[in-house]
Amino acid sequence: MSEERVIRVQLVDDHALLRDGIRGLLEQYPDIRVVAESGSGEEAYTHYFEQQPDVVLMDVSMPGEGGLSALRRILRRDAKARIVILTMFHDESIALKAMQGGARGFTSKGMDSGALYKAVRRVADGETYIEDAVAQRMALQKSGHGLDLLSGREFEVFRMLAEGKSVQQIADLLHLSSKTVGAHRTHIMEKLGCDNVAELARIAIRKDIITP
Repeated sequence: MSEERVIRVQLVDDHALLRDGIRGLLEQYPDIRVVAESGSGEEAYTHYFEQQPDVVLMDVSMPGEGGLSALRRILRRDAKARIVILTMFHDESIALKAMQGGARGFTSKGMDSGALYKAVRRVADGETYIEDAVAQRMALQKSGHGLDLLSGREFEVFRMLAEGKSVQQIADLLHLSSKTVGAHRTHIMEKLGCDNVAELARIAIRKDIITP
């Protein structure tokens, strides 16, 4: 198989063991090569432009800058980037945020090697890929409730608030002003009907967005 046909993949996940497992699944296939591994959103951005992979497999929830924020940063600089969100979450709201943010695919970490290869292959070929179970729930989803009300940026701020980060910490991580983050926090509270961060955290735990 010629070098030109090999799909160059970047893995982004803060857990090295998970990256090792995914690398092992992918490299069973002779036309897949993992060329970069990143442990955070910040590293994902740097490594992407160093290696120029064909496909990025990116986790959503990582310390510091999360996957959706890194997705936006990469796409602002390279609109042709092909990024698949690979996550433990099965919530269709998160999938919708990812696709609206420019992701080319969405799938769970529990998929088998054949399905993972299919996702990478399709996205590398310029198609989109959404795991069947999530796609079905997205098709049935009715807008106007819950996390669906949050924009992609608001979702990132919501996740970080639920993790216990301060407004200033979030501002620093997302490269925003504290005033902007404060405004996002107010809008998030209003949209989700919450009075405090503890209520946000309970929603995030219930949706498996953070672990208690």
